[in-house]
Amino acid sequence: MAESDQRRFLWLYPLANAGAYIAFLPLLTIVLPLRAEALAGDGKVTLLSEALLAGVFVATLANVAAGIASDWTRARFGTRMPWLWAGLAGTWLAFAVIATASEAIVLGLGLMLFQLFFNMFFGPFGALLADKVPDHLKGRVSALANLALPAGNLASGLVGLPFLANDGARLGVITALMAALILPLLIAAPGRWRDVEPSRDRIGRSGPAPQRGWRAFFSLWVAKCLVQLSANVMTSYFLFYLKDRVFRGDGGSQMSAATGFAGIVVVATIFGAASSVAAGRWSDKAGQRKPFLLGAIALMAAGLVVLVIGRDWVAALVGYTVFVSGLGSFLTIDIALVAQILPSDHHRGRDLGIMNAANTVPAILGPILALAVLDRSQNGYSALFLCLLLALAGSGTALLTSRSLR
Repeated sequence: MAESDQRRFLWLYPLANAGAYIAFLPLLTIVLPLRAEALAGDGKVTLLSEALLAGVFVATLANVAAGIASDWTRARFGTRMPWLWAGLAGTWLAFAVIATASEAIVLGLGLMLFQLFFNMFFGPFGALLADKVPDHLKGRVSALANLALPAGNLASGLVGLPFLANDGARLGVITALMAALILPLLIAAPGRWRDVEPSRDRIGRSGPAPQRGWRAFFSLWVAKCLVQLSANVMTSYFLFYLKDRVFRGDGGSQMSAATGFAGIVVVATIFGAASSVAAGRWSDKAGQRKPFLLGAIALMAAGLVVLVIGRDWVAALVGYTVFVSGLGSFLTIDIALVAQILPSDHHRGRDLGIMNAANTVPAILGPILALAVLDRSQNGYSALFLCLLLALAGSGTALLTSRSLR
């Protein structure tokens, strides 16, 4: 890639990644829960869990299939672009279905449609980082790209504000933000830019990268899967946690919970962004990733402990902010590390699709876990967060016992 194209990509890719996160985080944390509550009332947890489960089965298959298909078009035609354009257009079509859904089954079908087309976009999009960015810049680009998480959280807070009174308005804002952030990259047509040479396995100038191969790949897969299980449950059910536990005694609880959620998300976004950038830079300088991944897991666990112990909005603010800060740090380092340990330079889309299952499998297990714990435990949210602590302990163990990752 020419130097001018490389500089352009270093900025356009993180912006487009923010647009991708804005596509799904507000949808799953605000729009879908409120839609489920409007359609099902007291059955909101069941409907939300069933819709998430149906969507995630589609997402798992669609991401791998789109990755394989984009590998083929890259090898045959030198581009992944058709899948990016088709996936983006289909995602917006799915938004229209969700916004107008008047029955539970239509809401579920709309979410399945969203997962199909969004993963048709997101699978090939993730492979662009490995295609276009040399190893010595992956940490920097990953740090910028992972600002998408706080951007998505900030968008969740925005669409939760009272002036957006219906799902159509919320999804309209999401669509506009996506277009502004993603289209510049697609119009610039990264398919015309030359791919980087096959990986030389370097994290940075200070030391060698982890060993490439399936052993390192699957160790990281397990660790990421368990972290994402905690993240999935937290992001999907935190609004219900605020309504049912923190703001329950407030006569205006419905409005207070939504407004409180927006305020908490804004604070968490600021700290999450700062921790993400710092984690990426420090891990580059250290020449190692694993210690920073373990530190991020510990930070997430600390946030969960605060949420288990506390019962007011201050505890919710502190606990969620600490949790999001740890999650942001983990995902920043994970993006760079995954791009470096892919087993094959010729099947990046396929391998990233398999790695993406570490995001979608938790989306299957998360609703099942939440449904089982919240329905059967008198201290539902405390028991749920304790389960997430166990998942984080398993993630840390997978990293600690892996000799292929460093």
